[in-house]
Amino acid sequence: MGSIVAKVRKERGAPGEGPGAPGFTRRVQRTGSSSLSITLPKAWTDSMNLQTGDTLRFRDLGGGRLEISPARSDAPTEAHQKLLRIDASDAPPKLLARLLIGAYMTGQDRIVLTSAPSLTAEQRAEVRRTVGHVLGMTVVEEDSGALEVQNFVDPGKYHFQRLMSQVVRIVRTELQTCRSVLSGGDPGALEQLGPMEDEVDRFYLLMVRQLLLSSDDFQVARDIGVESHHYQMGNRLIAKVLEVAGDLTSGVAAELGHHRAGLRRVPKPAMAELASLIDRVDGFLDRTMDAFGRLSVVDANANLNEIEEAFAESSPLGDTLARRITDRSVAVAAQRIVSNLLMTLEMLVIINEVTINRGVEPETVAKTERQVAMNSREDERSSR
Repeated sequence: MGSIVAKVRKERGAPGEGPGAPGFTRRVQRTGSSSLSITLPKAWTDSMNLQTGDTLRFRDLGGGRLEISPARSDAPTEAHQKLLRIDASDAPPKLLARLLIGAYMTGQDRIVLTSAPSLTAEQRAEVRRTVGHVLGMTVVEEDSGALEVQNFVDPGKYHFQRLMSQVVRIVRTELQTCRSVLSGGDPGALEQLGPMEDEVDRFYLLMVRQLLLSSDDFQVARDIGVESHHYQMGNRLIAKVLEVAGDLTSGVAAELGHHRAGLRRVPKPAMAELASLIDRVDGFLDRTMDAFGRLSVVDANANLNEIEEAFAESSPLGDTLARRITDRSVAVAAQRIVSNLLMTLEMLVIINEVTINRGVEPETVAKTERQVAMNSREDERSSR
């Protein structure tokens, strides 16, 4: 039986060829009585640091597509760690923090920051504040002219679905806490939401780091349970949507904390409407992530239809509340709460759309005899 072998020989590519180019071609050659071979583009082998004798992993994606990736299962040694150097001499405020976050998400292992003549106290404080909010990032070396940051998190240690589920649990807890306080519960519970929001941000950064690393390393992709490049893109979008939902919910908590006394004087029927909207958002978040987890296009479609109706019904609520509240600052707070909740519904629309798109992607339908699975939560319950 014939075989196709990719020879690790660095060939000079034609102009425009390379990993970032729209596409490139190679002619299949015969290398024996039954073997065929192709050469690999030099730009790609250089970017992957491939040498003669290295092993490649092949994965059949279906539809005539073949994925090739280096078969490296061992953790990178210090010599092979990704090193990024940042000259902070003229860095404006907050840029170092954003560069560190970007370096973390894009998979850099070591970041060395230098400045002439030396890093300022403000720059060192900015770096330490940032490192303190990122999972696995630590300052490991510091002297008068430089500061080194190391990322110790194992990219394959955390399954992506579990990280995402944890973020959903946190956001739902935030919503339920807001609902409780709005209905007269202990306002001290709002103090717990700040640390929760920090956790959402940490999980978000870790999820993005995992996804970007998995796009270059199939072993990482397999370890975190996101093997398809199509799935990686959709999951990154969902991670961002959940992070934004956490920010919006944190905004609701902030308004409740600042204007709790004024909101207590609002007529109970008006507060009941606001509490009902929080309940609906919480319920939609639960059903949206359930549909995504089970890859139910039927339930995702139902969610979209119901969210559309809920949005139309609740859109006037902010203005309605403002007319019932005489205190202007409290009226504005109520409008902001409604606005944040409606924006959260819009975020959930994106997740349900990703679910439907994933239901028709080649990797998905290939597992169901080229058909779209029409399962729903009710169907699964009735079959038990």
